[in-house]
Amino acid sequence: MKTLPALPHEFTFAGLSFPKYVWTLPSGTLSKRLTASKTSCCGPYYHSPRPRQSWNTIGPGFYFESDGMPGLRRQFADEIISLRHRGWYCDEIQNETIRGVVFTLPKSRGFLAGYTMGKGMTSGLDLDIYETAEEAARAADGLAQSVAEQEREYQELERAKERQEEETRLAEMADEVA
Repeated sequence: MKTLPALPHEFTFAGLSFPKYVWTLPSGTLSKRLTASKTSCCGPYYHSPRPRQSWNTIGPGFYFESDGMPGLRRQFADEIISLRHRGWYCDEIQNETIRGVVFTLPKSRGFLAGYTMGKGMTSGLDLDIYETAEEAARAADGLAQSVAEQEREYQELERAKERQEEETRLAEMADEVA
């Protein structure tokens, strides 16, 4: 077993010698230190649905009501203006919805439009600034509708791919048997 070289002694207290930076030394058993050093996340978050990339004003993605969410006051679009729905369905079985969200900028500087799938779910912002909450609510509802449509189209394409792969696999199995 290979041993690490001893750290230079910087000071002594109560008969014990301490290295210069005690707080940087890992504590616990080797297995605990190894599991603590493994990170569970590397790189940016994967977001599905994502807004159409043809828009040049689409801002950051985040998870709603999480640490990475912008620290702005927010309201759902259907709470600001009278809409006949509480979100746009983004799946075939009409289980998941995407709602428009309006974020209020500090010091009455305007409003941002965004969308969300709900608490802890994927969300996004449009970086255009609107003068009134009503304008931002209409834009947020339109953004939510567009993102929901895109997600439904994406899921339909993925189901078609899965069906094609399954048919190919079954055809290969039939050829092997014959």
